[in-house]
Amino acid sequence: MTDKDAIVLRENAPRDELQVLIMEATKAVEDDLALEDTGWINLSGTTSDIISAADKINNVKLSRLYAAKDPLGKQAIRLWTDYTFGTGMTWSVDDRNAEGKKAKGILEEFWNAKANRNILGAIGQRVSSNKLLVDGVIYFAIFLGQPCTIRRIDPLEITEIITDPDDKEDVKFYKREWSDQQATPHTDYYRSTDNIKGQAAKDFKGATIKDSEKALIYRLEYNDGNPLLLPALLWMKYHTRFLASRIAIMLALAKFAWKQKVKGGQAAVDAIKAKTHDKDIPAGSTEIENEGIDTTPIKTETGASAAYQDGRMLKLQIAAAVGIPEQYFGDISIGNLATAKTVELPMMKMFQSYQQVWNSAYQDIDELILEHNGANADIHIDRDFPKIAPSDVVQIAQALVQILTVMPELGSAADVQQIALMALGVNDPADVLEELAKEPGETQEHAIAQLTKAIRQLKESLKKETQG
Repeated sequence: MTDKDAIVLRENAPRDELQVLIMEATKAVEDDLALEDTGWINLSGTTSDIISAADKINNVKLSRLYAAKDPLGKQAIRLWTDYTFGTGMTWSVDDRNAEGKKAKGILEEFWNAKANRNILGAIGQRVSSNKLLVDGVIYFAIFLGQPCTIRRIDPLEITEIITDPDDKEDVKFYKREWSDQQATPHTDYYRSTDNIKGQAAKDFKGATIKDSEKALIYRLEYNDGNPLLLPALLWMKYHTRFLASRIAIMLALAKFAWKQKVKGGQAAVDAIKAKTHDKDIPAGSTEIENEGIDTTPIKTETGASAAYQDGRMLKLQIAAAVGIPEQYFGDISIGNLATAKTVELPMMKMFQSYQQVWNSAYQDIDELILEHNGANADIHIDRDFPKIAPSDVVQIAQALVQILTVMPELGSAADVQQIALMALGVNDPADVLEELAKEPGETQEHAIAQLTKAIRQLKESLKKETQG
């Protein structure tokens, strides 16, 4: 229906206000859902991007707004980060040889530096994850020095990505336009981590860029560089409007609770009204009336049952957009244990892949730090993310007990010990293993026995909790 058709309908049809409201609401929704509208997708443009650069900026700002103020948006981001990082990612390096000791010392200095704690510590990891999910991309500025430091840059400050003209994947420089605390504008260029030597390149105006700031930029994107909430933004907007409308209906129905029929003229009505109007009536009061007054309660049927289903339809769109089942958004009555594993399996796979994204990013950064300090960048770095599902803990405990019973010598392996400690809930297994290795007189058999005992205790406690 076009705007012209709507005008003709209003002029010729009866003035049915409900019909007019429905027509206007329908048109508004259709306009929002029209993906080919100018400003959302420009199919006639010369670029291959279906979302313009200007709209990408608007999408990031909207995502930040909804992630901060909308309950469903905030819950989605919180769940992604909670399941992925939990109490924090830990890492370790085999330091039984000189090469490993050197690499471990370099990385410990980088990861444990007080200046880097806000980025690389447990809290910093969560903040970085939230920013990546909300914005769709995160930029790390890495200063190669002694020691190396790392910072974040607001993605909205990166206004141009300068690449090899023949290879868009080969990024040479990043252009940053920003203002300091004194509101002084700055324009800076940073080398990409793939262009450490500063190979010159031309920007979109044809100017040659070769000089840059000291920092290197490492760019990490997820969801094709779009906010996680992007597909849910429209549905969250209408979910908010729907709930606001429901509140308006409830408040309107609550305004009048009783109706009274009075025999007599206006004077009789005014006399009755004066007794209760703008006055607080205590709960449990008795209404006394004569035959001239008939007081009855107003029926306030709100249609809550139907409204619940309507609201659920909107919530389902949001749940599908962020990949999290609806029972995680405030209504546990719709979930049950029988279907939990089947329904949540895709979510588990999704979080596992997200963990791997961060694993690869930290690997790239660590290799850069090791290479800068003259260490072997190809050395194996073992990273351990918290287990996503609680059931994994039970399975690990059972598997370790069975394996150690048959092959007790595995109990001395550092990887096996670290897995066991993480299953026990130890926050920093690397430090615990290091302290155990320093204890004098600790035999291999005793260590294996202690580890096996701890795993069995964990298995028994988990069994009791499950039965309880």
